Amino acid sequence: MRRLYVVATVVLFFVLLQWTGIYASLTPVLSGVPWWMYFVMAGIAYSGYRAWHHAMEDKKLDRVHIEEEGKVYMERIEEEKKRRDQASGE
Repeated sequence: MRRLYVVATVVLFFVLLQWTGIYASLTPVLSGVPWWMYFVMAGIAYSGYRAWHHAMEDKKLDRVHIEEEGKVYMERIEEEKKRRDQASGE
């Protein structure tokens, strides 16, 4: 789904450049940049995206881990309540 958003954004950007004529004014600037710099810029953008993606995955894993630890803690509390109720009832 994210890839669809990226492709749609690129297409929309291209269409806007064509409509507004900005592309014609950027052509001299873009033609002065070596071809390999496009790959460098794409690599930087991809690296940033992957870093963000992994940070979100880490957040999700942390949340799951915290919930599991909370469940264990609540189970211990319930067991302690039952033990105290049994001890006070006898």
